[in-house]
Order: sequence, then structure tokens, then C-alpha cells
Amino acid sequence: MALHWFAIIFAWASVVIFFAVAVYRVVKISSMPLGLRWEVYPIPHEARDRREYGGSYMEDVDWPKKHERRSFWAEVVEFLAPEAIEIGTEIVTMKKVRGHNRYGIWAFSTLLHWGIYLFVLWALLLIVQSLTRSALLAAVAGPLLVVACAVGLVGAAGLIVRRATTPDLARYTAPIDYFNLAFLAAIFVSGLISWAGDPALAGHRAYMSAALTFQPTAVSGAVLATFLLFWAFVVYMPFSKLLHYVIKYFLYHQGLWDDAFKTKGSAADRQVIRQLGYRVKWQAPHIAAGKTWLEEAQMISPEGEKK
Repeated sequence: MALHWFAIIFAWASVVIFFAVAVYRVVKISSMPLGLRWEVYPIPHEARDRREYGGSYMEDVDWPKKHERRSFWAEVVEFLAPEAIEIGTEIVTMKKVRGHNRYGIWAFSTLLHWGIYLFVLWALLLIVQSLTRSALLAAVAGPLLVVACAVGLVGAAGLIVRRATTPDLARYTAPIDYFNLAFLAAIFVSGLISWAGDPALAGHRAYMSAALTFQPTAVSGAVLATFLLFWAFVVYMPFSKLLHYVIKYFLYHQGLWDDAFKTKGSAADRQVIRQLGYRVKWQAPHIAAGKTWLEEAQMISPEGEKK
């Protein structure tokens, strides 16, 4: 019974840890110094006719004079919504991976991600079913678990094999990458084993109900292993690179697509001025340690020109 109590406490603790660490990392990243803007076109928040050929509002004559501060609603509709759709499309279809599918990993990567999405959906569905006692959700849960685990396992195994057998990929695949894939594969294998021993998912539903009501109940080892592995993954995720789906916002919105006009005295302008005052702590033939970045930019290069 002690193990079943642990499984319940671990479930709640994993969720708390996940959100606490994820929020901490998001806050930390959002407070980091401004990065270099990439301005990779086409940009989703541009006008439709300009998106077709990768144009920009900077093509307009006297565009700096036309700059107007947008309302919050206009910012959401004209900027954030198109970007959210683009990011969402990337998360669902992995289209950038498909566009650069030199090593044939797109199919496996897509299957792995969909396996994760469906497994999380399955866990949420079990929670709702435990609260509502819906017969429909109970009937859907079994097939959903099988599909999630089968799809995810094929994706994880395929990526392990592809990375290990493709020289160019193997050269850049760190041990932690194999560990992440093996961890996910273990969850999917455990899920399939637990389903095979309990196709109706009576034990899975009993565990979820016990976790929600803090009333431990005996379940099979396979069911317990599936949930313990899943909660361990929930704890592990925010500490790892697997949180990249949250970081996509910063990469896309503040890196790839940031083409905002910087006005004098704005928050971005003040931050740039502040960062120009940072002192360089390293040196190279073209960089002198101890000077500010503003001083570095104004220095005369060896060729006799300003940098």
C-alpha cells in the first residue's frame, strides 16, 4: 500500500514541479538580454499579399513616419494570432523538419510527437472520465492508448535507429538524445503492456480515480509502472531540452519574425542602450576585453575603419 500512496503523491508532485519549473524557465528566458533579430521572411503577421513573396512594411515610402502604436486588440489579431497559427501548424505537422528532411527523420519525428500528444490527451481523458464517470470516454480511452503508444513507439524506435546508423546524424547525437528517446519508448512499451493485461483499462481508471480522491487502491504492476514512468517524464521534461515547444514562442516571435520598428525612448530602445553598456569579458584580435559594447563598436579596426 505504501507504493500506491507514493504513486498518488508522486502524481500531484510531478504536476506541481512541472508547472513551477516551466514557469521559472519561461520567466528567466523572457528576462534575458535581447538577441539578434533574424527577420526571416515571409513573416506571418505581414499583409497577405506581402507574405506570398516575403515582403515587408519597410517597402512603403517613408515607412518610419507611418509607424503607429497598435492597440492591444490589434496586436493580438494582426500579430499574435497569425504567429500562433504558424507555430501551431509547425507543432502539429513538423513542416520545417519535412522541408529539410535530408536524413529522412520527418516521418519518425512526426509519429513520436503525435504519440506524446495522444498519450497526454489520454491521461487528460482519464481524469475527465474519473470525474464524470462517462461511459463514452471509458470506451474511447482504450483505443486511444493503443494508438498513442504504437505511434509513439514507432517514432522513438525509428529515430534511435536513424540517428545511430546515419553517420552525419550520429556525429551530432549526444547520449542525452538517445536517453530521451529511450525514456519515451519505455513509456509507450509500458503503456502497451498495461493495456494488453487490462484492455478495458479498469485498473488505469481505478488508479486515476484514486489519485484524484487520495484513496489508494491496488492496481497491477504494469498499470503502476506506466503511470510512474509518465509522472517521472512530467518531472523530467521542464529540466530538459524537451521543453522546446514552449520556447518556440521566443524563437519565432522574438527572433525569426521580430521586425518591429524601434522608436526612440521605447522599451526596446532603452534595453538596447542598457545592453550596449555591458562590458566584454573576453578578447580576440578584433575585440578588447574590458570595454563596453558601444566602445567596441566605435573602435578603429586594424584596417583603419570603424567596426
